[in-house]
Amino acid sequence: CNPPATMATETKTGDSDNHFDVFVIGCGSGGIAFARRAASYGKKVAIVEKARLGGTCVNVGCVPKKLMWSAASIAEAMHHAKAFGYKGVNPDFTFDWAAVKKRRDAH
Repeated sequence: CNPPATMATETKTGDSDNHFDVFVIGCGSGGIAFARRAASYGKKVAIVEKARLGGTCVNVGCVPKKLMWSAASIAEAMHHAKAFGYKGVNPDFTFDWAAVKKRRDAH
């Protein structure tokens, strides 16, 4: 979740610096989309997020789940590859859980 270039990303002092046209609570998928749209229309936008930018879906929900689902789907397909005419697929392949977890956590 990268804020648009026109969004304030630092705390500033002074009355005019602390005035925002839009204040977004939560920088999940909806919050960041709204903030980007408002900024694209020239509005000065502030966002507040209690955790990592991106919200639940991006950080611990939808996106990490899709990475894990893909890893499991590929493993399942490899188990059945020979039955579908694929040759050279080793049925004794190994799975590196640490590598998948590292990729999931780094996305």
